[in-house]
Amino acid sequence: MIRLKHLMLITSAAVIFYVAAAVSSDTFYVPDDAVNAFKTRYGGQAEKRLTALIELMNELVSADETTKITEVNKFFNRVEYRSDAQVWGKSDYWASRLEFLGKGMGDCEDYAVAKFLTLIQLGVPQEKLFLTYVKAIGYAEVAHMVVSYYPQKGAVPLILDNYNKQIMQATQRNDLVPVYSFTAKDLYIQKQQGLGKRVNPSSSKNLQKLKEIDLEIYKR
Repeated sequence: MIRLKHLMLITSAAVIFYVAAAVSSDTFYVPDDAVNAFKTRYGGQAEKRLTALIELMNELVSADETTKITEVNKFFNRVEYRSDAQVWGKSDYWASRLEFLGKGMGDCEDYAVAKFLTLIQLGVPQEKLFLTYVKAIGYAEVAHMVVSYYPQKGAVPLILDNYNKQIMQATQRNDLVPVYSFTAKDLYIQKQQGLGKRVNPSSSKNLQKLKEIDLEIYKR
C-alpha cells in the first residue's frame, strides 16, 4: 500500500509538472520591469486594466475565432473614447496597447490597432484581419478606423468598431463608407462587400506607423 501511494504521488507530481509546463509555455506576459515602469507611470488602476487583458488573452488561447473576436472587441470597447489632442496633445498619435490601457482612453486608431494586434497574437490568421479606414456618417469624427474580419475568403467582412459596439457585417453598416484597408504589408481599396483592388503599399504612411508599434506583450 505504501509503495502504491508512493507511485501515485510520483504520478500525480508528474502530471502537475506537465500541466504547469504546458501552461507556462503557452501564456502571454509583460516583463516585470515593464510592468513596474507601467504602474509607476500610469498608476494602480491602469495596472488592473493590463492584468485583465493578459488574463483574457490567456483564457482565449484555445477559444474558437468567434469567441476571440467577440471578447477582444468587447474588452477594448470598455476603454473611454478621447481624441489624440485630448490625450496626447497631438493631432495624430498611434498609441501602443500599453499606452492605450495606461491612459485608459484613446481614439479610433487606438481601439482598432489594439484589437488587430491582440487577435493576431491570439492566432487569428493575418489574412482574415485588416485595419480599415472609413468615413463615419453622422458622427462628430468623420475620419474613422475599424477592424475588418473575414470569416472566410471572399466573405463580407465583420466590423469591429468602437462607435457601434455590436459586431455587424459591413453591408449592414450604412453609417460607414469604406475607403481602404491595410495590414503591415498590404494595402487595398476597400469595398462595402470586401477587399477591392490591391495597390502599392508604399503609398501609405500608415503601414509604417503600424510596423513601428511595439507589441509589448509576449508569449512564453
